[in-house]
Amino acid sequence: MSILPNGSQRFCTPQDVDVWLLAAQEQRARLHFHAVLPLESDQRQEAFTAMSDLLLEAFEEIRVVSESVREESQSVRSTSVALRADSARLQDRGRLLVEGMAKFIPPPPETLREAESQFLATFRGGRKPETP
Repeated sequence: MSILPNGSQRFCTPQDVDVWLLAAQEQRARLHFHAVLPLESDQRQEAFTAMSDLLLEAFEEIRVVSESVREESQSVRSTSVALRADSARLQDRGRLLVEGMAKFIPPPPETLREAESQFLATFRGGRKPETP
């Protein structure tokens, strides 16, 4: 996560990393040029010191980006766990609703015709229907 000038934090985008890498490579090339020139030892030492500082800066930036990726990954995992739990809960609820609705589904037409026939036959014969 990068620290913005106003103190807030934000996740690095791939474009942020590309811009930073390009700037670091350009700075490394400039320092390398100074380091290989036959200059006085103080200037060469300054170039090597600046290269060392650039390397330390790169390590810190990589650490920050890595931390950002870990935090984002953890957030995605947490969201995934919550979504799976919600999905399971909704599937259970749907199953229970379907089971509850089953009692409202009318019986098949053959069963209705048979029951009606038995009912009518009972009254035609003058008998009272049997109660279960």
